[in-house]
Amino acid sequence: MSEQGAFFQSDRTDDRPMRHALLWRLASYLKPQWAALLLLLVLMALGAFLEVLPSELTLRLINRFMGEGSLRGAGPMVAGFFGVLIAGFLVSFARYFMLAKVGQKAMLELRVQLFGHLMGRSTDFFHRNPVGRLMTRVTSDVQNLNEMFASGFVAIVGDALSLLAIVAWMFWTHAGMAMVALVILPFLLVATEFFRRRAGEAFRETQRRYAAINAFLQEQISGMGLVQINGQETRSDQQFKVLNEDYFQAFLRTIFAYAVFFPVVEFITSGTLAALIFYAGIKLKAGAITWGLLLAFIQQSSRFFRPIRELAERYNVMQTALASSERIFRLLDNREEIPELPGAKAASFTREIRLEGVTFAYEEGGRKVVRDLSGGIPKGHRVAVVGHTGAGKSTLINLLMRFYDVSEGRITVDGVDARHLTLRSLRGLFGLVLQDVFVFSGTLRDNIVLDRLLDEGRLASVLEQSQLKDLVDRLPQGLDTQVGERGQKLSAGERQLLAFARMLYLEPAVLLLDEATANIDSETESKIQTVIERVSHRLTTFTIAHRLSTIRDADEIWVMDQGALVERGTHDGLIAQDGVYAKLVRLQFAEGEAA
Repeated sequence: MSEQGAFFQSDRTDDRPMRHALLWRLASYLKPQWAALLLLLVLMALGAFLEVLPSELTLRLINRFMGEGSLRGAGPMVAGFFGVLIAGFLVSFARYFMLAKVGQKAMLELRVQLFGHLMGRSTDFFHRNPVGRLMTRVTSDVQNLNEMFASGFVAIVGDALSLLAIVAWMFWTHAGMAMVALVILPFLLVATEFFRRRAGEAFRETQRRYAAINAFLQEQISGMGLVQINGQETRSDQQFKVLNEDYFQAFLRTIFAYAVFFPVVEFITSGTLAALIFYAGIKLKAGAITWGLLLAFIQQSSRFFRPIRELAERYNVMQTALASSERIFRLLDNREEIPELPGAKAASFTREIRLEGVTFAYEEGGRKVVRDLSGGIPKGHRVAVVGHTGAGKSTLINLLMRFYDVSEGRITVDGVDARHLTLRSLRGLFGLVLQDVFVFSGTLRDNIVLDRLLDEGRLASVLEQSQLKDLVDRLPQGLDTQVGERGQKLSAGERQLLAFARMLYLEPAVLLLDEATANIDSETESKIQTVIERVSHRLTTFTIAHRLSTIRDADEIWVMDQGALVERGTHDGLIAQDGVYAKLVRLQFAEGEAA
C-alpha cells in the first residue's frame, strides 16, 4: 500500500449495494421529467419501427426487379425508401437531443443536492475527507452519471426496442433464418457475464485511484509554498508517481477486460453472419427464399448486430457510472452533521453564555481536550483565555458555535441549552475572527458584505471602525478591487482588518477572537487593538490570547492547562497569585527581552 493510500482507502466498502438498487435510485432523478421521458419513449418506438422499414422496402424492390426485370412503376417505393431515411435522421436527432437534455437536467438536480448536502456536514467530516475527493464527487463522478443518462440508461431502452423490432421482422419474414441469427445470444450472454465480473471491481478501483490523485494534487498545490520552502519537491514527485502508477495499473485491468470482450463480440457476430449467409445460400439454391429476402436479411442482420455492439460499449459507461453512483450515494447517505432538534427555537442573548461542566474529546474514548470546564461570559464583558499550546483554548470556540457538540455537560445561552437552539440563530450571535483569515475570490466589497443585504451607509461606518478605510482609499478601484484567490493580493495584516470589517458588518452580539493578532506586524496589531477597544463597550468579547499584552484589560482571564480551567481572575489578581498565569507572563516577557 502506498504512503498516500489513506486518500482512497476510505472509499472502499465491504457491503456492495445491489446493482438494481443503484439503478432504481438513479432512476428517481428522472421521475420529475416524466413528460420528456414519455416523449423519448415515443421517439424510440418510432425509431425502432423505422429501423426495419428500409429492409422491407429493399426486399420488395429487389423482388420486383427480379420478377419483372425492371423497376418501372416503382417510383413511389423508391421515394418512400428515401423518405424513411430522412424520417429516421430526424427522429434520431430529436432522440439524442432529448437524451442530452434529460441527462443534464437530472445532473443539475444532483449537483445542487450534493452541494447542499456538503453544506450541512459537520466540521469533523471536512477534517477527515480531503477536499480533492469531495470535488471529485461533485464534478467527475456526476459527469460520469451524466454520460450514463445521456448515452446509457435511457438509450439502452431504445436499443432494446430496436432489437425487438428487428427480431420481430426477422421472424415475420423467415423464422428459420431468424433462429440462425439468434444463435448468437447465448454466447454473447456468457461473454458479457465474464466481462462484468472482471471489469466491475476494476472500474471501482480505477475511480478510487482517480479520487486519490485529485486529493493529493489539491493538497500539494494548496501547500506549494511549504513544499518549496522545505525542499520537498522530490518527495512529493515520488508520492505522485506512486499514486499515478496505482491508477495506471487499475486502469490496465479495465483495458484488459475490454481487450478480451470486444474481439470476442466481433468474432461471435462475424461467425453468426457467416452462418446466416451459408444457411441462406442453401435455401436460395433450393428455391425456398428469394434474392430480395437474402439481401434484406443481410442488411437487417448488420442492423441487428449494431445495437448489440452499442450495448456492449455502453456497458463501459454503465460500469463507470455505477462505480461513481456508489460513492455519490455513500456521500449523500452520510449523516455526520450537528443535529438540530425538532422545535428548536431562535437564540436570544441578553444575560449570559455559560459553560457548565463541559467535557469534550474529538473522538469517542479519545483524549479529553476540555475537562469539566465551567464558567460564564456575561453580556458586555471581555473574557480572555490563555494557556500553553494544546491546552484546549481554540476548542472552546468550536463548542460555543456548535461546530462540535460537548461530550458531557452543556453550554447555555440565557439559561437555554445550545442544543435546543437553531444552528443559524446560535451562530448568528457570534462574529468570529481567526488567526488564518479565509478570503474568497472577488472584490473587497463582496468579501465584507458576503451574501447579506448591501447597506452603503453601514459599510462606510464599518470601514471606519475596522481601520480599513485607509487601505480602500489607497486602492485604485477602492471596494471594487479584486483581491485574488484566497486574498493573495492583500497582506496578512490587511486580510486581518478585512476579517474585522466582515465581522462588524454582521453586527454580532459576541466577538470571538482566536489569536487574531498572533502573526501580524505591530502597526496592524495597534490598529486591531483600536478596533477591539471601539467595539468592546457594546460587544461581549471572548478572546483566545497569544500575546498576553493584548488582554491586560479583560474583565476576566481564564487560564487553561491540559484542558482544565486552573486559574481565573483579572490580570493584576492573577499576577498577585504568582501561579500559572504569572509564569506565562514572565516567560513571554523574557522572550520579548531576548528578541
